[in-house]
Amino acid sequence: MKSSRRKFLEIALSAPIAAQLGKPDLETLGAYLAPPGQMEFSNPGIIRYDSHCLTLKGRDTFLRGGAFHYCRCPRELWRDRLLKFKRAGFNTVDTYVFWNYHEPVEGHSDLSEFEAFVRAVKETGLWLIVRPGPYISAEWDRGGFPAWVVAKKFPLRSNDPHSVETSKHWYGDVLPAIRRHQITRGGPIIMMQLENEYDYWPGVSDADKRAYISALAETAWDAGIDIPLFTCWTKQARENSDPVMARIMDTCNFYPRWKIFPEVPDVLQQLRKDEPTSPVAVTELQGGYQVDYGEQLASGQRGLDAATLELLTKTVIEQGATLYNYYMGFGGTSFDWARKHLITSYDYAAPIREPGGLWDKYYAARGICESLNFFGNVLTRAEAVRGGCGSNNPSVVVSERVNGQSAVIFMREAANAEQHFKMTFVDPASRVNRPIQVPREANLTLGPGEMKMIPVGVPISGGVLHYSTAEILAQGRNADRDFLIVYDDPGRVAEIALASSQEPQIDGETLYHYWEKKYKSAVLGVRVENQEKVLQFNGRLLIFVVPKERALRSWVAEYPSSVARQAEDSRPLAVPLVTDAALLADYGSEKNRVWAELDFRPGHHDLTVMLPP
Repeated sequence: MKSSRRKFLEIALSAPIAAQLGKPDLETLGAYLAPPGQMEFSNPGIIRYDSHCLTLKGRDTFLRGGAFHYCRCPRELWRDRLLKFKRAGFNTVDTYVFWNYHEPVEGHSDLSEFEAFVRAVKETGLWLIVRPGPYISAEWDRGGFPAWVVAKKFPLRSNDPHSVETSKHWYGDVLPAIRRHQITRGGPIIMMQLENEYDYWPGVSDADKRAYISALAETAWDAGIDIPLFTCWTKQARENSDPVMARIMDTCNFYPRWKIFPEVPDVLQQLRKDEPTSPVAVTELQGGYQVDYGEQLASGQRGLDAATLELLTKTVIEQGATLYNYYMGFGGTSFDWARKHLITSYDYAAPIREPGGLWDKYYAARGICESLNFFGNVLTRAEAVRGGCGSNNPSVVVSERVNGQSAVIFMREAANAEQHFKMTFVDPASRVNRPIQVPREANLTLGPGEMKMIPVGVPISGGVLHYSTAEILAQGRNADRDFLIVYDDPGRVAEIALASSQEPQIDGETLYHYWEKKYKSAVLGVRVENQEKVLQFNGRLLIFVVPKERALRSWVAEYPSSVARQAEDSRPLAVPLVTDAALLADYGSEKNRVWAELDFRPGHHDLTVMLPP
């Protein structure tokens, strides 16, 4: 973000609504037998995983986050960056723990900065994944090994006794700090990585790699680490006939730029086969890339833009991933002499820029996270449907993942050109596999390389969304009314189907609307314009149809239900702020008054707010 001004919003709840009324055959993920030890969890009521997802405190959780290296950001700026993670819809932060940063002199370690960062993450309301190595890479000097370790001249990252001994020395310092902050002890840390991309370390035999990883794992368990352990690109961890390896999940890292197909789906399908009782996870999903001296900055390189991030992320979700982590979410700065040949800036073209600014990649990441906030609980245990969905345009690929009576449809443009089409999918709530073709009138549109995620049969506040060809930003309860915010590019037709047991009353501008009495469904067609439209459905639901760029810069502030006299239950009062603000910086309430602080770029801005009547 460049220079900005802040606009404060303070509104009495007696104000009117400031809006214009204008709106199979399943893959056999669970068919494998669990290898010995795979399902051993010390505190399964607090944290566990299976072939679908992690379950945290009894709740299946779709984890989405980004890497943030605390030592690449001044401590005074941590909370600003973490707030931006939270506002993007991330629920997780990932960080390495740098051995040579914390113990530059043998026997003199100080992990207070790491623990301060962990506390800041918890206070922000995020989960934390830690990666203490010993080897970390991260474009960091010696991959995190202290100079005094390297000076001993034994084979690093090996099963050599000196390597194991010094690794245990580091673990002896760092593991107690991790243990204190595990989710099982009320902290935010939910996973810990062993080693890093071990497949790419030559000169060590498979047997020695297996023994080294086993030594690290046993050391962690002996030290009281009772959260899931994982590796990335470490094939030994996929050898589930070994009882130690069976308790360690392996994950993938991807930096494909535009070369997403067929590499990414093929590799994830192989991971699914190799790790049948662990969730599909991507611990490093291309959030940008490093830059050496003389190279073009990453923000100007091809294949590292917002469109690539959106296509890549939706692809791994389509393939069944329920954990992804951008590397980087925020890059920061490599202070001192972090690495030979690397420029000082570690901006990485990440969603959050080195100075803390936000750009198109941030809002692309936010759009996906907000969709997952709405239907991530569908995807955590969804299965891919074989057949029953498709398009009348061969350049548009359609797939469906189903969980009970809910589903998510994925539509992808595959010829790098704008496409117009109709699509068909199977109604997951139908006992006879009823096909549904959308839209009822006109055509859908996808731009070159564009991919969309469409919810089907998902509960919303006050009803059920049968489907929407526009993507979802938010939904919620606003005292005695409900709202739904959908978005798409201007000029396109958004078709929205909602449950309605009787012919609905619709106020606002639509291209068409139908009531399907047999299926108790109302279908609305709305053209997306350059400014939002608001439709009222059956007197209680407000549907905001917003252009994409504006929607991804709109926000929802939540207040205690006590501030609204009209509140019908104890659910928070959700207040949509439809605008083009760079960030919802803060919000709060006092008695029956609420306020919100929005960051805007210089210039004129409009703001539409929904408040109780």
